[in-house]
Formats: sequence, C-alpha cells, structure tokens
Amino acid sequence: MNIRPPAVHRYPTWDLPKVLQALTGPPFEPLRGISLKHLSFKVAFLVAVTSARRILEMAALSIRKELCIFHQDRVVLRLDPSFIPKVNSIFHRSQEVVLPDFCPAPRHHLEKRWHTLDVRRAVKIYIARTAAFRRSDALFMSFLPSSLGSKTSSSTLGRWIRACISTAYEASALPAPRNITAHSTRSAATSAAWSTRATIDEICRAATWASPSPFVRHYRLDKFASADAAFGRRVLQGVHTAS
Repeated sequence: MNIRPPAVHRYPTWDLPKVLQALTGPPFEPLRGISLKHLSFKVAFLVAVTSARRILEMAALSIRKELCIFHQDRVVLRLDPSFIPKVNSIFHRSQEVVLPDFCPAPRHHLEKRWHTLDVRRAVKIYIARTAAFRRSDALFMSFLPSSLGSKTSSSTLGRWIRACISTAYEASALPAPRNITAHSTRSAATSAAWSTRATIDEICRAATWASPSPFVRHYRLDKFASADAAFGRRVLQGVHTAS
C-alpha cells in the first residue's frame, strides 16, 4: 500500500485560450505604448507559457550577449551560469530556452491579432523599453519607482503572472478565477501543446524533464504519435480556439 502517493497537479483554474485572447488587446497592446507594468505582465506570462520553465529559471534568464541571441524566427536564451537549477544536472544546466515568433508576416486581421502574441517580438520590445534604466543583465526588471531597473525576484515574477491572468479576465469582463498559481502555467502549457499534438520529446525538452514520467504522472496523459512542431507555437495555437 502506498501511504504517500504522488500529488496530482490539477489542471489550472483559468483558461489559457481566454487569457491569450485578452493579451491581444488593451491593456496589453500596443506594446510600445502600454504601461511598463502591463508590458512586464504580458512578457512574463508569454515566456512562462511558451517555455514551460519554472519561475526560478525565468528569474535567472539573462540578456548578456552570449546568453540572449535573436534569430529571424526565434530568440534563444540561456540561464545565468551562476544559477543552480532545482535539479542540478548537466541536462538541466545545458537546456536552452527557445522562444518562437508567431505569425511573423500577418496578412489578414486575425493573423495581425495573433501576431501580438509573438513572444520574440514581446521580448525584443521589452528589452528596448527597459534599456535606459537597467541596473542588471537579468531579463526581468522591476518597474516600481523605488526599485526601477533592479533584477526581479522569482516571487515577484510569480505575482506578475498571477496578476496577468486576473487582468486578462477583467479585460474580458469575466470574473477572475480563484486559486491562481504561477506554477500552473507549466501544466497549462504542456497540456495545451499536447492537445495540439506536440511530441512527447518536445514537451519534455521544453519543461526540462529528462523523461516523460513527470508529465504522465502529474497530468494523467497517455502517449501517442504526432508531428513535430515548435513547443511555444503549439501553446500559442490555443488562441485559435478563442477567436
């Protein structure tokens, strides 16, 4: 008899497509004109769901030249070498955070709306808008006057993500869900990617799981064959269901 069975991570109390849909309009757009607070909320949320990384790892992302490389279709980030991950192994330390573009050449109005979820675009604008007052190489900066430009802690990032979800619901004239957790972005992202037929290898690589067992154990999903696709784009495809 197993007297201490593993905890089952329940699916989030909030709906990913609803939040993605809200992020395509005010107060989260246009990125170059919105408040730094809402820009920070949106970028933190998009990085969280398109990477499925832990909040501690997000706080360790750096914009140093060798750790933040923009390509035409993605931005590749690495953790600060001084950061010690939760699972301190070569596998976990060497994993890159690959954030994709999304509808980079929009033609019709829906594609233009979906392009506002392009995390590569969002990160680039965020770095540009925070450049003048940065006091650290960390990706995420405080927007509060008392600590403007200082590195943001993981607990603050968690608050930003929860606030982003609540604000997205309020912007859609919906009651904010209860019991929102920042960690729930990992289950929302991996489950959304799975529902759009991302491979189990893609999901494990994005979430830095060395094997499929955490995904299967925590989220009660079975394996099936599927076509390859970028993990982050798979997650963002959830906006289609809300359009």
